[in-house]
Amino acid sequence: MRRLKATGLSGDRAEAITTAIRESRDAGLTNLVTKTDLAGAKFDIMKWAIGSIGFQTIVIVGAIVALSGAKH
Repeated sequence: MRRLKATGLSGDRAEAITTAIRESRDAGLTNLVTKTDLAGAKFDIMKWAIGSIGFQTIVIVGAIVALSGAKH
């Protein structure tokens, strides 16, 4: 705030600018992702991917069995 006042801004304007910058910085810090958040997201993605692969495998095996049984 001292630097803003030194450039000729009034005390009220310097205070308003400093407050806006501080609030913006604090809001940005509250939205940061932690390593724990990333680990949880990674686990969820892997769980869904493995589940999808398993489901697709069951569908393909079922289709093969159905097609092989239809010819006889």
